[in-house]
Amino acid sequence: MNYIINATSIVFFFENKPVKVEKTAPEYTRILSAFDLPSGQQEEVINAILNEKVGEYEKDGFTISPDEVSYKGETLPDVLANKVRDIASEGLPVKLFANFWENLNNNPSASSVRELYDFLAYKELPITEDGFFLAYKGVASNGLSVCGNVKTKVLQGIVDGNGKIQNNVGDTIEVKRWDVDDNRDNGCSFGLHVGSMDYATTWGEKTLVVKINPADVVSVPTDCSCQKCRVSKYEVIDSYENEIKSAITDSEGNPMESVEAAEYEDFLRSIDQFCIEQMNEGLRYLRVRAIQEMGDFEERPSRVRVLDGLSELGYYWDKDSDGEYVVDLND
Repeated sequence: MNYIINATSIVFFFENKPVKVEKTAPEYTRILSAFDLPSGQQEEVINAILNEKVGEYEKDGFTISPDEVSYKGETLPDVLANKVRDIASEGLPVKLFANFWENLNNNPSASSVRELYDFLAYKELPITEDGFFLAYKGVASNGLSVCGNVKTKVLQGIVDGNGKIQNNVGDTIEVKRWDVDDNRDNGCSFGLHVGSMDYATTWGEKTLVVKINPADVVSVPTDCSCQKCRVSKYEVIDSYENEIKSAITDSEGNPMESVEAAEYEDFLRSIDQFCIEQMNEGLRYLRVRAIQEMGDFEERPSRVRVLDGLSELGYYWDKDSDGEYVVDLND
C-alpha cells in the first residue's frame, strides 16, 4: 500500500486517487492501529476505513455515503446525516443514533421536528447514547431562570412566587407542552428555553448543560439565527466549563471514545514514560526499535505507529549513521 506520512497527516492512494487523512481526523488513530497488523492484513483494513471516508457502505441499518445517509430506507436530513458520519468516523457504533431517531419520531408535531433540524445544525450540538441531545441554558447566579411566568403549569421543578424555576444539577424541569409557544415567529415568548453555547453564555450569569429528548421540542424561534429552542422538558446535567464538541456522548454528557482512541492514549503514555525513564538513566539517544520491543505492549507496534507517537509527544527522531531510527531525548 502506497502512502506518505508527515507531522500533520497521512496521504493514501486509494482507487488511483489521493486521500488525505488529517492527524486531527477521528479515523486517523484507527488507521495507525492497522499498521500493527500482519502486512497481509493491513491494506484490507485501511481500505475499509478509507471507503467509509470517500465511498458508500452499510452499517447497523444505515447506508452511508458522502452524498446522503439513509436509515431503514429513509433518507435523513443533512444535519442528521452529518451526525451519523461523524459517529462512524470516530469508530463508534452508528446504531447509537437509532435511539435519537426513535425519540425524534415520538415528537407529535411535524413542524417541531423540522424546526429542530435548524437548531441542531448550529455547531452540531451533540446527541447522547440514549437518544437525547445536549444544549446549554443561561440562568441567574443562584440557579433561577432569568425570566418567569406564573401562568405556566410546572409539572417538575421548584418555582418561586415570580414563576422563576430553580435549576440545580440533577434537576428535571418539565412544563405542560401547551404552555410552550409553538409559533417560531414569536421571539421572546412562554415556555422553557435552551440554546447554543454562544447564545446561552450571553443570557444570565451562569451557564448550564442540559439534556433534552427530541420528542419534547416544541419550537425553534427564527430570531437569534435559530440558536435557541423552546422545549417542554429538560434535565440539568452539569455546569458549563467547555463546549462539548463530540458528535456523541454517554447519557451523562461525557464524550464517548472509541476503543482505538482510548488505546492510543495509553500507547502515548507508555512511550512517554519509557523515554523519561531512559533519559533519567543518562541515555541521550534511544533506538526506536527499543521502544517497539519494550514490554508494555501486548503486540509489537509498527515503526510507523511509534514514530507518529513520538512526533505527537514532541520528541525529535531521525536516522543515525547506521540507518537506525533514533530519538534524541535531550532535544
